[in-house]
Amino acid sequence: MSATDIWMLIAGLGLFLYGMFHLEDSMKQMEGRSFKLFLQKNTKNKFKAILSGTIVTGVLQSSSIVNLMVLSFVGAGILSMRNAIAVVLGANIGGTFNSWLVALLGFKVELNNVTLPLIGIGGICLIVFKQKKTIYQIALFCMGLGMLFLGLQLMKQSMDAMMTQFDFTPYLSYPRIIFLLLGFIITSIVQTSSATVVVVLTALYAHVIPIETAISVVLGAELGTTVKLILGAIGGNSAKKRVALGNSLFNILTSAAGFIFIDPIIQLITQTFLIKDPILVLVAFQTFINLAGVILIYFFLNKYGNFLENQFKEDKKTALQFLQNASVEVPSTITDMLNKEVGLYIERVIRFNLTSFHIKPNWLINSEFEFIYQSQYAKNDSIELPEQYQQLKESEGEILTYYSKVMSQMKQSDEIVRINKLIEALRNAMYSAKGMKDVYQDKTEFSNSINEVKYEMYHQFQSELSEFYKLLYVSFTKKEMNNGLESISSLLEKNKTDFDERINHIYFHAGQNMLKEKDIATLFNLNRELYSSCKAIALAVKDYKDKSI
Repeated sequence: MSATDIWMLIAGLGLFLYGMFHLEDSMKQMEGRSFKLFLQKNTKNKFKAILSGTIVTGVLQSSSIVNLMVLSFVGAGILSMRNAIAVVLGANIGGTFNSWLVALLGFKVELNNVTLPLIGIGGICLIVFKQKKTIYQIALFCMGLGMLFLGLQLMKQSMDAMMTQFDFTPYLSYPRIIFLLLGFIITSIVQTSSATVVVVLTALYAHVIPIETAISVVLGAELGTTVKLILGAIGGNSAKKRVALGNSLFNILTSAAGFIFIDPIIQLITQTFLIKDPILVLVAFQTFINLAGVILIYFFLNKYGNFLENQFKEDKKTALQFLQNASVEVPSTITDMLNKEVGLYIERVIRFNLTSFHIKPNWLINSEFEFIYQSQYAKNDSIELPEQYQQLKESEGEILTYYSKVMSQMKQSDEIVRINKLIEALRNAMYSAKGMKDVYQDKTEFSNSINEVKYEMYHQFQSELSEFYKLLYVSFTKKEMNNGLESISSLLEKNKTDFDERINHIYFHAGQNMLKEKDIATLFNLNRELYSSCKAIALAVKDYKDKSI
């Protein structure tokens, strides 16, 4: 066994992993909203949830992407914990599709007939069509698949050479638990079970190891995938930890059962299902334990979900409600969660602004954020206004901090444009709240004034603000995102008209010597701040509702 053979094996593994990276990356870029909409519509019951997780993972070739989408759904309240775990269980079954792909094509087809065209055509299209998003992503997918097969071919060649030069027999007498631990360690390091499985398949193809040893390593790889989930859950929110715990317990259960019953299951596959090829036996074994585990736990899924719901109770409340469930690895989850976070923030600012002017309308209903506002923020109405404002600032700071961390890692231009628009909406909403906070003392003075002009002006401000926000709230709560933009433009014009009319009104009273010089200056300042505040919140709603790129 020469150094060249070892490096060929390592190079083949590197190319395989690099190909897998491009496969996942291309699918993440292409997944858009279609896969999320599919999951959202087909996870109403546990059977559909399992089936959806299997299908989407099989198409995306990555259970990690599916798990990240599931986390965002759980955090947004779209998926219950029970159905979220059902999707994750289905993803475990779908994750074996990659093993079937490698087993059926990688070892049954002349790879040069597939690899070279994929790399050649994919590479050329990556250069020629880099401005064409769809073609570019398809080319990236082809390039990744070609690199994956090229790496597999190198590993096969290196294993064939090692088999003729090195005697592995003495090492095969070790207990199976050693090989299970080996699979666990390798997968924990490389962070993907696909790499471990393909190395084992290659060794099995070259007759380096027997089927029992190969299965032990793959079972260790199944356990090794839990390390990535656990590491990803550390420091995360409770929903993320629960999903990670649910998947980890499932992998431990299936791997332990598979290890204990290796021989009976092999006998079942070879004699009942009549699968004789060791490579296919290995993949069938991996699929069987995941499928059997899902069927077993299916009948206890409600209790399992309830058990997970009771874990990782959090006393500390973050200022954010949605963003902690997003992941930069799936860019569209960031956009979706930021959209909800900014929408909730605008809801809070609208209510803050109305409260600051003692406006308590009965039309603050029908918003998608009403329930979460009532459960999380309604108690704030009894808090002093400056404290409410500080809470708004903290929320804005957390959102901007998250934004600054993820933007450098974002790749999709359309997602970036939408995110920047949402951040602009956030800043405008904050500016609107600041304006109302700044005039709070002046407003309070006018509302308690014995001067009839000042008291009348206060009620005029109050009446016009109430009318303005009522119309704005109608636009804000319309379900279709682009619906209501025309009415916002009309509101901006009305806001400017009201501002000009109030100026004339102030000049009139000033000319009648009904106001002191200080009161005149205060009224002008109050008028300007209210105009700017209303304009800012209207622009915030406009940017929030406008989804055009």
